[in-house]
Amino acid sequence: MASDNEIEPNDEWDEEVMLDLRRFAMEQALTAHMHKRDAQVDLAAVFRDADRIVNYCAGHMNP
Repeated sequence: MASDNEIEPNDEWDEEVMLDLRRFAMEQALTAHMHKRDAQVDLAAVFRDADRIVNYCAGHMNP
């Protein structure tokens, strides 16, 4: 039985958590695209992949 002091589960994400998640996703996407030393990084692809990582982590299994 849940006590009165327990926090109820909430599907909304805290703003700080979302910022950390977006930062993590951007770092991972940028790292994945920096493997070619002679080629420039395609920022559109980096942002697209970062969004896919955020969507996947936030629960959208088909971003």
